[in-house]
This record gives sequence, structure tokens and C-alpha cells, in this order.
Amino acid sequence: MFSTGKTLPKKMYILGVIVIFAAVYSQYFVKLGQVTGYLVVYGMPIVVVSLMFGKELLQRASKNGKTALKLGLGLFGALIALSIFLSIIALIIIINFDPQAVDLLNNPNPVLNVPSNVAWAMIAVSLLVVGPAEEYLFRGFMYGGLLSISKGKHWLPLAIGSSFLFASVHAYYAVTYGVASIISFISIVAFSVAMSITYYWSGGNILVPALIHGVYDATGFLGVATSTNVGLAARGVLMFIGVVFAVIYLPKKIRISQAPIVPIKAPPQPINP
Repeated sequence: MFSTGKTLPKKMYILGVIVIFAAVYSQYFVKLGQVTGYLVVYGMPIVVVSLMFGKELLQRASKNGKTALKLGLGLFGALIALSIFLSIIALIIIINFDPQAVDLLNNPNPVLNVPSNVAWAMIAVSLLVVGPAEEYLFRGFMYGGLLSISKGKHWLPLAIGSSFLFASVHAYYAVTYGVASIISFISIVAFSVAMSITYYWSGGNILVPALIHGVYDATGFLGVATSTNVGLAARGVLMFIGVVFAVIYLPKKIRISQAPIVPIKAPPQPINP
């Protein structure tokens, strides 16, 4: 499980969160170039977070790699499948209250709205920059920092809470899709919870969530670079692999986690005559 190591001071954690949100939302108020944008949105928070908590994060970054991969893919598959079910329910509710709101879903995805030649480059950016940077900041610091402060307690509520914070930095979906953005946010929260639990159960592994995150984002740009069907097929394969891992490995993990702890009885003491 998660090893708390050196406890992160609450004031430093709050400062780090403020820096992350300020950097992410700066792009909505200041026009930034593509390279400058990545340096501001990811570079500045990474430097600040590294100074505060970087040693603790990097010490556990590759911990329990094989276990993290199995659990990460399984949790991804299970929670993304759950998010699809919840999204269908949300869509039905939206149609019932505002049928025209569904038309908003036809708006182009603001993240994927790039030319096909740029999309090829964005596949590499997803794998090498976005996935690692966001997992380092949001799973490693934002969630890992909460685990450090709480000394590993309340890990599941903290995973859910930090996932809503992660979803909140994707405000552009709310601007693009309006009330229909609920569907996008369900998927984002589900993905974040999956990566958070992976981080906790693996003892702080960041590399596996970064890999899954990068590949997941890259499938979207693959659809732009080639065709929508190819992108959907690639994402479908990733989800299928995740569901297979969920069926194989998650029941074992849950059984182990729920197994009762049998107290060790002290050996009988000899009776003095």
C-alpha cells in the first residue's frame, strides 16, 4: 500500500494546488503560444511541486511496476465501462429535460480540434508530455499529497475528491458542450479515480498511470490523424484489454483487501509447578 514517508505540510500542499490551478487557468485569460503554453501549464507547476514533494514522488514512481500495470489496466477497464453506463443514464435524463441540449455533443472536441498533420505530433505529446505531466501533478502531488497529509487514511474518498478537482481543470468541456458536458466529466472523473486507486494500491507508482493516460489520450489524436473509425477502434482495443484485466485481476485484489485479519495468538506460557 501507499507509504507516506515524509509528511507534506498542509500550507505547502495548498500553495501547490493554487499554483497548479493558476497555471492551468492562465491559458483562458492570457494568449499563449503552443510551446509557451506547455511551459506555463505544465512546466511551472512541475518545478514548484518538485521542490515541495518531488523526492517523495520520484522515490515511488516505479514501485511495484507489474502489479501497477495489472491493476491500472483493470481499474481503467472497469471504471471506464462504468462511466459508459452512467453516461447513457445521464444522456437519457438530459434528453428528457432538454432534448436540444444533445445537439451540443456535435460540437467539435476542443482538445482534438487540430489539423491531421498536427495530430500526429500530438500523439507523441500525449505519450511524452501530457500523460506524464498530468499524472505527476494530479495523481502524484494532488492525490499523493492528500494521502501524505492524512497518512494514508480515507484513501478512497480522497481519490474521488481529487478526481473532481482533476475534472475541474477541464472547464473547456463545459464551455463547449454546456449541460451535455456532464457526459465528458463522468468519463474524466472515472478515469481519474481509476488512476488514483492504481497509485494508492501500487504504493505510489506514477509511471503506469502516466503510460495509460498517454495512450488513452493518443487514441483520440490517432482518430484525427487517420480516421474516426481507426481512433475508436484503438480506444476500443485499449478498453477491451482493460476489461479483461479487470475480470482477471480485480476480484483477486478485492478478496485480498477484504480478507479478515486473524490476530496472532501468543504461545501458551508454561505453568510453574
